[in-house]
Amino acid sequence: MSNTEKSSRPASADYPVDPAERSNQEARLRKAAAAGATASKSPLAALMLQRPASLPASQKVEEPQTTLPKSAASTQTAPETSNGRSAPGITNDEVLAELRKISAWADLQRKLAKCSLVLLAGFVAVVVGIFMRMEQHLTTNLESNPPPHQSDWYDVERNVRLGDFEKATAIGEELILKTPQYPEAHERLAKAYLAAGNLEKAKEHYAEAFRLFPSEENEKSLSAIEKRVKAANP
Repeated sequence: MSNTEKSSRPASADYPVDPAERSNQEARLRKAAAAGATASKSPLAALMLQRPASLPASQKVEEPQTTLPKSAASTQTAPETSNGRSAPGITNDEVLAELRKISAWADLQRKLAKCSLVLLAGFVAVVVGIFMRMEQHLTTNLESNPPPHQSDWYDVERNVRLGDFEKATAIGEELILKTPQYPEAHERLAKAYLAAGNLEKAKEHYAEAFRLFPSEENEKSLSAIEKRVKAANP
C-alpha cells in the first residue's frame, strides 16, 4: 500500500473512538479553556503572569506581600481615642495596682461594718441597762413609799366593829362628800352614827336615804330611828 493511501485514510479507521466519549472529551476541553480565560482576566493572575521587562526571563516573579504595613498593624493593636491619638495599652502592673486598690477598699468597708455593729451592740446594751436601772429604781421607790390607803365603806364598818366610832364617822363623812347622791352611803353612815349613839345624825342620814330612794326598808329604818329619838327626848 502506498504512502498516499495511508495518509488519506481517516484516523478513526485505525483507532476507533466512541462518539459519546469524544463528546465528553470535547466538553472537558471547552470547560478548561473557559477556566483559563477567566483566570487570565483576574488582576492577580495578570500580575503573576506579567514579567517585568528589566528582569531576565529565568528570574521568577515574586509573590505580592500579604503582611500588613507596620503602621497598619500598630493601628489595629492600639485603639484610637476620640481626638485621634492612640490610647496607651494597659499593663499587668496597672491591673494589679487596681486590684490592690479594690481589695483595700473592700477591707476598709468590712472594718467599718464591723465597727458599726460593735457600736450598735454597745448602744443597745447601754439602753437596756438604763431601762433596767430605772425600773429597779421605781420598784424600790414604790416599796419604800407605798401609796396612801384609799378609805372606803368597809373601813367604816371595820372601825365600828373595833369600837372606834369617831374614826368610823369621820371616814364616813369624807366618803359621803364624794357620793352625796348615793342612798346606801347615807344608810351606812346613819348606822355608824347610830352605833356611836348620835341619834340626831343617824335620823338625818336615814331621812336622806329615804328621800333619795323611798323604799319600804328605808321607810322602816326612818320610822324606827324617829321613835328612838322621841323616846330619848320625851
